Amino acid sequence: MTAYHFRKLSAVALFSLVGFAVLAFGAVDTWALTTFELGIFLLAAVWVVRTGLGSLELAWSPLYLPWGLAVLWTAAQYVLGLSAGRYRTQAEALKWLALWLLLVMSTHVFADHAIRKRFNTGLVWFGFALCVFGLVQHFTSSHQIYWFVPVPAGKIFGPLVNGNHFTALMELIVPAALLLALRSSEQRLIYAVVSNLILAAVVVCASRAGTILVALETIIVLVATAFAGGRSQARSRGKRLLLPVAGLGLAAVIFFYVAGAEKMADAFREEQPYALRWMVVQDTWRLFSDRPWTGYGAGTFEAVYPSAARMDMGYIWSHAHNDPLQFLMEWGIFGAVLVGWTMWLLLRVRWPRQIWLGRIMPLLAVLVHSWFDFPLQIPAIMAAWLVMLAQVYPAGLEEPARHGRTAASHATGGIPVAAAGSG
Repeated sequence: MTAYHFRKLSAVALFSLVGFAVLAFGAVDTWALTTFELGIFLLAAVWVVRTGLGSLELAWSPLYLPWGLAVLWTAAQYVLGLSAGRYRTQAEALKWLALWLLLVMSTHVFADHAIRKRFNTGLVWFGFALCVFGLVQHFTSSHQIYWFVPVPAGKIFGPLVNGNHFTALMELIVPAALLLALRSSEQRLIYAVVSNLILAAVVVCASRAGTILVALETIIVLVATAFAGGRSQARSRGKRLLLPVAGLGLAAVIFFYVAGAEKMADAFREEQPYALRWMVVQDTWRLFSDRPWTGYGAGTFEAVYPSAARMDMGYIWSHAHNDPLQFLMEWGIFGAVLVGWTMWLLLRVRWPRQIWLGRIMPLLAVLVHSWFDFPLQIPAIMAAWLVMLAQVYPAGLEEPARHGRTAASHATGGIPVAAAGSG
């Protein structure tokens, strides 16, 4: 088997594993997370064997170090007894090891731009299928996932218990779908329909932060695409985009009034919607201040938080609804180092426009969303986010700051360049 065919089969395996995690309620249940981890470990074992036989050569990516240190620090919290809940931290160490291996394999798979292009197109269609399923389920069985798994609390959508998290997942997919809809091709109308349905599903989810972020992503993609190039090119491109843009706007308005107007209005009318969460954020910050260097241990928030809560609000808070702050509380100062290091890697380079629109922007959108919810605590969304991150720095990519052209040539695969500004 050639190296290309092995990468192609690995891409199918990685896509299947991430897809399984999403469909299995986001892999939040123990059985689903364990199955996901075992799949990653088995695939990694195959990679180790091929590397040992000399038929696969591993290369470096700047992403390995910060996320590899996250695995080592979590393991150290468990081994050195720094965790307030060693059993939970042990489980988190296994989860982060699986996610790091997913990241490493993804960086090698996506070094091939043809594989990357097919993977991203498949991701768009997977998101479309999720939205179709989610909309049908929403109007036929609003309190049961897959029509037979009852969920007494929460606003489910699709296979996820929380519609906010479904919206966060769509934040990763929407820009790529829009770029496919706006490029000149015979499939343009098809992808316009796909984009419309994804936007409709986001509206029906009635997530405040998610709706705002997806709307911003849509506006940025449309404006950047319409005004890319010179003034004459922008004028002709604007006329060409008038119909799909009008279609997107009309579809969003129709679905807003038919399906999501009342829910969305109620969500935005709510007085002080983040009052309770802000109280939790303040309590979590005090926990971090008590143990800033070592943290309380990965995965311990739910067990530790009641000791710091200023009042009993009648809820069980499994997460802080602020992922960066929860990383701080559980990992200590290393949580800030990890988030800051990743942001630096994303923002230190003047990437081509299509990379900003198709990859950097979705990654940043989910990071912004994570300040108001906990999407990165959902294994499936974290896995999808890391898969997208791996496409920014494929293995073997030369230093972008020194070799801008090489970085651009490596990174353009899978993003419709013409739609993003090549004319």
